[in-house]
Amino acid sequence: MATVTNHFVRLSAPEMKRLKESILKHDPNATVYLFGSRTDPDKKGGDIDIVILSRVLTHQEIRAVRLEFFDAFGEQKLDIVLDTPETLGNFTKLILQKAVKL
Repeated sequence: MATVTNHFVRLSAPEMKRLKESILKHDPNATVYLFGSRTDPDKKGGDIDIVILSRVLTHQEIRAVRLEFFDAFGEQKLDIVLDTPETLGNFTKLILQKAVKL
């Protein structure tokens, strides 16, 4: 997996910052990754797909993250996958192969 510093992503710096800060406010130990079309510089548009690895985040806190993002940037398609680092599901394992760490 790549990091933003060595990989182009189609997400603005303020959008990345808001997402990450909002998530880390609820869980300072969470890890956040961007995946999907927004990690491909040759594509246009697309929803924002992120995966969060956290031991403590609840679905209610994920909803709060989504609403904070919408308040700042308007409502848009924001898909969030939540998983725990110790028990990664098969889908998350597949995502992390090409995901970009924010």
